Amino acid sequence: MYLVEKIGNLILITVEGDITGDEIETIKTQLTKIAEMARDDVVVSFNLTDNVKGEMTFSLENKVNELLKFCHLSGLRVYSYRSC
Repeated sequence: MYLVEKIGNLILITVEGDITGDEIETIKTQLTKIAEMARDDVVVSFNLTDNVKGEMTFSLENKVNELLKFCHLSGLRVYSYRSC
């Protein structure tokens, strides 16, 4: 599950639990639209506490890194918060 909120000039993306590849692509689409608009700061919040140890956590970690890399390549400023 994920949630995208606009708070003033900030865009907050919260990810809880595991997310699908389709959800990752949807988030990337939203981030692309943000990058094309005024240079808002982007806050990316990842909550991993609901995940079990093992493959799911590793899979989610890869997805989180994919989103961070996408933001970097898009020129979006990112603050990353991880709660484990």
